Amino acid sequence: MRDFPVEVVACFVGLVLIALFAHILFRKLRFPCTVGLVFVGMLLFKLGGVFEPLNVLQRVHLTPNFILYILLPTLIFDAAINLDARELWRNIVPISYLAIPGVLVTAAVVGLLVAKFTPLGLNAAMLFGALISTTDTAAVIALFNELNAPKRLAMLMDGESLFNDATAIVLFDIIAAIVAGSLLLANPAEAWTLNTLAGIPGKFLLVFFGGGLVGAAVGWLLMQVIRFSHHDPLLEVGLTTVVAYAAFILANHYCKFSGVMAACGAGLVVNYYGRGILAENMLGTIRKFWAFAAFMANSLIFLLLGLTESFLIQDLGRLRHVAGAVGVAILAVLLARALILGLTAACYHPFAKPEKKLSWPVLFVMWWGGLRGALPIALAVSIGPALVPPAERTLVIQLTLGIILFTMLIQGTTLKHFLRRYGLHDAA
Repeated sequence: MRDFPVEVVACFVGLVLIALFAHILFRKLRFPCTVGLVFVGMLLFKLGGVFEPLNVLQRVHLTPNFILYILLPTLIFDAAINLDARELWRNIVPISYLAIPGVLVTAAVVGLLVAKFTPLGLNAAMLFGALISTTDTAAVIALFNELNAPKRLAMLMDGESLFNDATAIVLFDIIAAIVAGSLLLANPAEAWTLNTLAGIPGKFLLVFFGGGLVGAAVGWLLMQVIRFSHHDPLLEVGLTTVVAYAAFILANHYCKFSGVMAACGAGLVVNYYGRGILAENMLGTIRKFWAFAAFMANSLIFLLLGLTESFLIQDLGRLRHVAGAVGVAILAVLLARALILGLTAACYHPFAKPEKKLSWPVLFVMWWGGLRGALPIALAVSIGPALVPPAERTLVIQLTLGIILFTMLIQGTTLKHFLRRYGLHDAA
């Protein structure tokens, strides 16, 4: 058996150490850590080309499976077990509007606008619309926690980002299947018929809620096993780790349901039943463990995101060649975000109590706080050359990177200003 390369272990340990020191530095500077880690990652890539011992850094990058099967279950499960179940239920209506119809509308608006005003064909544009429609869980939760946003605002953003990851992945897979089928037709545009589009909601609901049910079942089984664990802390923490990943893999890989919803469902069940079944203070211990795991996953995502951006683009100056297309994509995303927030308010406000209505400052912050992170990159990179031409695939990746850079470096760094301006900073 071949030995595991020591360089890989050393690289991993080094990246973790750099991420930890970066957190200390950026907190001292009062600069968003998530944004700062992207800068650090890009700097590390450049240093890897200058100093020979650091050359290995230029071969490190995010891969779809690493994000989907290693990092994402951690972030989703942590978010689910730490959600305030009562607060989530109080805001489930606007969260549902944003997380399900919001993603569908965003994907359609962005896809059509990009197909109209950029070189992307309809197939590639719709794939791009689906993958860019999600607000990233890691980016949103980390940033809003850092900024001490109001409880309800944080819940709306956290809940939306938690559920729309699943929505976006499911929608992306459905559109990828439509695109694959279109390649068998003489006119690929014929695949986008009303009959085909009419079938999307049914497929979506099956995959989306099927994943949630699988996760809830796995989480319930876990709680029954814990009843016989004699309240062993190590065993109980270990079982939650197994359940988070088992639920994701079982749903996503074997049942062809949403792995994100499975991890979410398992986490919510553990969260709900934990107080009655787990040993005293054990739920708090489990939450601390998963908070640490999510902290490390979140740090690695944004550090590696910086490395990946440099790895994929090689030279940020190349973005100049697609600046017009990137600008169109950014405007399309912002327009779609404004549209869905407006529709959410229009549908929700007539039935909401006055104190539950979303104020214009809150709506504006939610609009500007729709950050994108690693998941869109994972989906963009996963697009195979068999689905879209290589040139269009490259453009999809460049547009995705351009939007991520914009949301992280522009929106992420200015969000605190708007929270302060509207009196939403450091609120209870």
